[in-house]
Amino acid sequence: MKSLLVSVDGSPNADRAVAFAVKMAKAVQGMKIVLLNVQEQLERWYQHGLASDSSREHLKEQGQAQAAAARRLLDGSGCSYEFLIMFGRPAETIVQVAKDHGCSGIVLGTRGLSDLESVFLGSTSFKVVQLSDLPVTLVK
Repeated sequence: MKSLLVSVDGSPNADRAVAFAVKMAKAVQGMKIVLLNVQEQLERWYQHGLASDSSREHLKEQGQAQAAAARRLLDGSGCSYEFLIMFGRPAETIVQVAKDHGCSGIVLGTRGLSDLESVFLGSTSFKVVQLSDLPVTLVK
């Protein structure tokens, strides 16, 4: 079964990426969407790091909240999907999960940063494009 990975962070841009992925999935019979939320491992922010059950639970709740609108959209679309919350550096995690799930492509929302802003602020979508061997579709 072919699948597309869509990473969401709760932003309107991510929701637009999900809507675009739904259109793509409906165009290909049997296409599944792998919906991913990546929570950065900010161990220093949590007492006992992520080894603490309460820290991991808090991040999972945050991931659930960030993906709520995307999941509602997918539930209403009739598309088959799987939802994952992973911990790690966003770009690297997105690429690895897409590879592990045998995805045929990645769809991401962008913040619309200029080239100069991306250099200074960093861009997850830019890093994914650089790291991935899969086609990456950026939705603005």
